[in-house]
Amino acid sequence: MKRFGTFLIEEGVIDQDGLQQIKDEIDRSVTEAADIALASAQPAPETVTRYVFSADVDPTSKEFDTEDKLELSGNAGTMVDLINRCLHTEMARDPRIVVFGEDVADCSRDRYLETVKGKGGVFKVTANLQRKFGSERVYNSPLAEANIVGRAIGMATRGLKPVVEIQFFDYIWPAMHQIRNELALLRWRSANDWKAPVVIRVPIGGYLKGGAIYHSQSGVSTFTQIPGLRVVYPSNALDANGLLRTAIRADDPVLFLEHKHLYRQAYNKSQYPPDDFMIPFGKAKVVRAGTDVSIITYGALVQRSLVAAKQAEQEGISVEIIDLRSLSPYDWNAIAESVKKTNRVIVAHEDSQSFGYGAELAARIANELFEYLDAPVRRVCALDTFVAYAPQLEDAILPQVADVAKAISDLHAY
Repeated sequence: MKRFGTFLIEEGVIDQDGLQQIKDEIDRSVTEAADIALASAQPAPETVTRYVFSADVDPTSKEFDTEDKLELSGNAGTMVDLINRCLHTEMARDPRIVVFGEDVADCSRDRYLETVKGKGGVFKVTANLQRKFGSERVYNSPLAEANIVGRAIGMATRGLKPVVEIQFFDYIWPAMHQIRNELALLRWRSANDWKAPVVIRVPIGGYLKGGAIYHSQSGVSTFTQIPGLRVVYPSNALDANGLLRTAIRADDPVLFLEHKHLYRQAYNKSQYPPDDFMIPFGKAKVVRAGTDVSIITYGALVQRSLVAAKQAEQEGISVEIIDLRSLSPYDWNAIAESVKKTNRVIVAHEDSQSFGYGAELAARIANELFEYLDAPVRRVCALDTFVAYAPQLEDAILPQVADVAKAISDLHAY
């Protein structure tokens, strides 16, 4: 400040008396603010959970539930197709939406747009958004995740709706400070005076046969334990479309996780829903009804659990599968209802077992549903190590159909 003040005087911007007046005014303002703060009453204990999330827009409410009146049309599309369609329709609906991230644009320089095929992200999820909505609303960012999230926070506080992309979950960590200490708690620490309803799209997960340690991570529990942050994880194209639309229309920060292995799988394709199709957060889906064993799962383990359940059916074991779809919040009522029916439960996920997301579910089931259990809660998860490059090692590290099938058989026989 000393050098800056000297610079202003030397440049003739202000004289010494004017500079001192500014300093005195600032000192008075700080002193007055401190006096007001010291004289204020301490907040009541019951206010501590106020404004963790928006009090005006509730993405878990019926207002966001349109599944019952769903009508599909057109040819079946992949998860990439339906996410891309959602981004197109939402950007047309809301001019406040801006999309940016590493390589998300079709072309960095407008003058080449008509002569190149265009990129639209490394997975083509944002293809043709720049062509349709222009470079002021869709553009590439520096290769700096903290820059992406930090800029999105600033834009959101000014009334825009950033829907940004972190190219791979494995590189989200440089933005962790921005996410944990700025984005998620802005509303709470300002008592609802400020908000930053940013959507962060993140390709995640393994089963890539060579993705290895920098393209296969699945550390979701690091983010689900952050208050103020919604975390969503669809397992199929239709859910991805409806959940993303809810994320965009919500008023809270949302981490939207898209499993790379699921992007173009034929088994999770869907025809296209209407442009107002939404799925509320915290609403799980029973993807397979059963009576003997419950599997609580999400992401890539949904399909693996379905295959294992069909194998178990040959042994006379009836397996129910619950796809959580959103991880924070999650649908406790659906979990409890299933466990009360089957009395045996497996929590299956791609994350490591120790300190993973399933540990919270297993603990709560054991605590609140103990009297309904006829066997211990079983977890099927990745090993407590990193995802290796060699395919045979990746298969051993990540949970496979055989692992789920064995858990079903062992738990049923308990």
